[in-house]
Amino acid sequence: MEPLALSGDYRLIAGIFLGIIFGFVLVKTGIAWHKTMVDQLFLDNITFMKMFLVSICVGTVLFHFAAKAGLVHPHFRPMFFWGAAAGGLLTAVGLAICGHVPATAVAGLGGGRIYSLWVLVGMMIAMPAVSFVSELLSSTVYRWNAPFQCPETLDQLFSGSVYVWVPIISGFLALFLDFITINNKK
Repeated sequence: MEPLALSGDYRLIAGIFLGIIFGFVLVKTGIAWHKTMVDQLFLDNITFMKMFLVSICVGTVLFHFAAKAGLVHPHFRPMFFWGAAAGGLLTAVGLAICGHVPATAVAGLGGGRIYSLWVLVGMMIAMPAVSFVSELLSSTVYRWNAPFQCPETLDQLFSGSVYVWVPIISGFLALFLDFITINNKK
C-alpha cells in the first residue's frame, strides 16, 4: 500500500506543489543557506531547529486530517535503535562537513547557490554505498538489542494518539526555543 493515496498525474502534481511550497519556505526563512546551517551548529542561529519543530507540528496535524479524508494511509515502520543512531550520526557528520541536509541542498540550488550542486552530487554518489552497507549491516546491526527498552513503532511510544502528542511536544519545544532566544532578537 502506498502512503499517498493519489495516483498518476494527481500524485505528481501534489508532489510538485508541496515541493514548491516547502522550497519557498526554506528559502524565505534563510534555512537553505550554508551560513544559517553552520550557525545552527554553533547555536548562534537556531532558526533551523525552530522551523524543523514547527514543520513536525504542522505536518503531523495535516497528516492526521489527510488520513481522515483518505488521502494518505498511515504506515508505521518498525524502529531499529542502532540503525537510527548510525543514520543520525552520518547525517550530523554530513551536516558538519557541507552545511546542508538533503532538503536544504535542493532548496539552496533552487535559490541559486551553485555550491549546493556539489552537495547533491555527493549525496547521489553516497546512495549506492549506503545501500551496500545497509544490506551488509542488516544481518548484524538490526539484530542487536537496544540499550534500553524501546517500542518497535512510534505509535507504541505514546499512550494516546501520535497525532496529539507529537504536535504538542514539538510545538512546545518550538515555543520554548523562541522564548529563550528573545534576547538575541533585540
